[in-house]
Amino acid sequence: MNDVSFLELVSRYSADRHLRPKSVSTYTGVVRLFRRYLEADAYPSMVTRDMVVTWRESIVRSASNPEGIAESSWNNYARHLKALYRFGIKYQLIAITSNPFEEVSLKLPRKPKKTLTTSQVKTAREALKICRRYESDYNEPSVMHPAWFWQVVMETFYYTGIRLNQLLCIKVAEINLRERVFVASAEGSKNNNEMSLPIPAPLYPYMSELLVAAHHAGFRKGDQLYNVNRFSERHRRSEMDTWQVEGFFKKLSQYSGGKITPHRFRHTLATEMMQNPEKNIHMARDILNHKDLRSTLEYVHPDVEAMRDFLDQRRSADM
Repeated sequence: MNDVSFLELVSRYSADRHLRPKSVSTYTGVVRLFRRYLEADAYPSMVTRDMVVTWRESIVRSASNPEGIAESSWNNYARHLKALYRFGIKYQLIAITSNPFEEVSLKLPRKPKKTLTTSQVKTAREALKICRRYESDYNEPSVMHPAWFWQVVMETFYYTGIRLNQLLCIKVAEINLRERVFVASAEGSKNNNEMSLPIPAPLYPYMSELLVAAHHAGFRKGDQLYNVNRFSERHRRSEMDTWQVEGFFKKLSQYSGGKITPHRFRHTLATEMMQNPEKNIHMARDILNHKDLRSTLEYVHPDVEAMRDFLDQRRSADM
């Protein structure tokens, strides 16, 4: 039996599972956090379940540690480390037989997903329109430059509910305006599934505008389509990344009366689909690209007004 280091374990696991670079970075980051808690020269085989529980208590938010991480963040750490240990134990890379990360996840309080109000979306749209008008009238960058491009980005998230990584992975050739469909590639998908999604009628002019601009800028079929660097006077990266998109939404939030993120657009769309009286859960699962139907059902919330109507009618019947 071998006894590899944490970094060697991540390397062997990543190669065996053929992980994408972003996934490798995630595993590496979690391991780095755990090693920071342990002694610098600690090996995976030296970790016990008691050490894991003690680490959990030291970093998870509580009454005595209000600045700690959320339970969901801990569960994410534990899930990644448990997978590494399972792999290491199975292939005898770690000199232990019991996984110290088994059954250390925390039960999460069930809360409604954070969504956007109609007012927030309306205000965000108005802010972008003002920025676009400013750039057109004064021929200089606004605070959210280029405003037309970020309009397209926001409306894409609003009408499709795709994840941020999926948007970043869309290539020019994956948009078909004639058929009104686009490809949400496996590369950007959380569950590694590729699927075709419709381009809703309200989104069509925005995507069309983006494709026309890409054509004039000399984009090729395999180029990243949503790439602010190719249209901006300020940005100079080769490809658009997560940091740039999050930076835009941070600015947009300042002008919209509340926090706006790509994932909140996703939560908002999912919640609206589940509140629809004619909701089709399987269609919602397909649009959201959920692998497990239970993920879709998380967006089903009690309708307080419907409950009130039922209880009011019951009281009337008893009188």
